[in-house]
Amino acid sequence: MKKSNFSIKKEKKEYTTLAQPFQRRLYRTALILTKNHNLAIDVVKATNQNAEEQYAFLNTENNFDFKVWLFQLLMNNFILHKKIQVTLC
Repeated sequence: MKKSNFSIKKEKKEYTTLAQPFQRRLYRTALILTKNHNLAIDVVKATNQNAEEQYAFLNTENNFDFKVWLFQLLMNNFILHKKIQVTLC
């Protein structure tokens, strides 16, 4: 089922509103993990992009913890980044 542009924009705005308070903490966590400013920014950007795309498909009614989900995505993106880095070496 294809969503309307209005619905997509509404979900994007809702995600942005929910995610905004966590952006500094996401960056600090990514910086601790990567030990590199630029890589931390890349991981946070990838996390926000993935989260924004997946947010529309979440079932937020059953004890959903947005913060836990967001930081799990951050960890997954960090692990993916490390796997790519090891493969390239």
